[in-house]
Amino acid sequence: MIPRYALFATPLAFIAALPLCAQLTVLTQFNPSNTGGTCGIAYNSPAAEIMVIGCSASTIDRYAEDGTFITSATMVGGSANDVDIDMSPADLTMNGTFVAQGQLLLVNGESGAAEIYAIDEATNQVIDTLVAGFGDSHVVGGSYHPQRGTFFLVQDNVPGGFEENRVAEIDATTGDTLYTFSVQPYFDVNYGDLDISPVSGNLFIVSSSDDGIAEFTADGVFITEHLLPVGVTNLSGIALDNDLQGAWVCNTSGVVFKLGNFPVAIPEPHNSDANVLLSPNPARERAQLTLEVTEASSYLIILRDMAGRPVRALFQGTLPMGRRTIDLDLSLISAGPYTVTVESATRTAARKLMVTR
Repeated sequence: MIPRYALFATPLAFIAALPLCAQLTVLTQFNPSNTGGTCGIAYNSPAAEIMVIGCSASTIDRYAEDGTFITSATMVGGSANDVDIDMSPADLTMNGTFVAQGQLLLVNGESGAAEIYAIDEATNQVIDTLVAGFGDSHVVGGSYHPQRGTFFLVQDNVPGGFEENRVAEIDATTGDTLYTFSVQPYFDVNYGDLDISPVSGNLFIVSSSDDGIAEFTADGVFITEHLLPVGVTNLSGIALDNDLQGAWVCNTSGVVFKLGNFPVAIPEPHNSDANVLLSPNPARERAQLTLEVTEASSYLIILRDMAGRPVRALFQGTLPMGRRTIDLDLSLISAGPYTVTVESATRTAARKLMVTR
């Protein structure tokens, strides 16, 4: 069995925990003039528009990034308190119907099982509807996972018992529930929402009863809670701005905030080495690590979790000089964000890696 810790005289203390995420900041904010207390928010990046929906409102309202009101469209599926809107982050097939990237997605979780509507962004006409096999009249948010090709929905704390505070992964074709996990004891959802980073694949959950944003892997592993800036409270919606590593959020008082320093991607380790490459990334069953070996030496390659703890030794052996490619077996590794560290008596390097399933 390969030891999980140092095999060399040189200590491995240099592979410390990954750097802490920067404190979230407020970049801008506005109070939507035509919308009251907000229950859902979406960000249309190409048009630089924010779309918000008020709780139990009959319209979806559009605003420019400076808060200027643009227009309204009729709410699809009837007014709802437990509701969310999102933009399709990639081309997808929902209920057997093709939905192009950039179309509007609406989750209505007000009554019974949640319904997901795909809506033509230009005409406001329904493209198709998916009835999910999840929801106890309190699904407050959801989003499409571009890497897994599924929807994720989050339910609030009202149902109680097993059903409260649950996230479900939903088959995009059938609406079947693939699996669920509870966000407790780490988080509690009242009014709230969920969005997904297309870079790391992680879920970000907000709640009107919590002062942070919870981050989970798609398999339900809790990563951390990102504390909100002073003055940002009672969040009910979140929409990631993936290009700028920010997030648009709204609260139950009707205020919209743009948050900066948002961890859309996995932080690159401090000791990353340009001569160490990982492909593909994200990876499923296998990945290849390529590095330049400048002197023959014994190497240990370790997969570490987000806290820097060893998960599995992926390689141990002597490498001759030259450009070397090593096949990494990830078949027994759970989905989530990791760091691959390359360690020898004279060299250390680290690269981030996302494992998907």
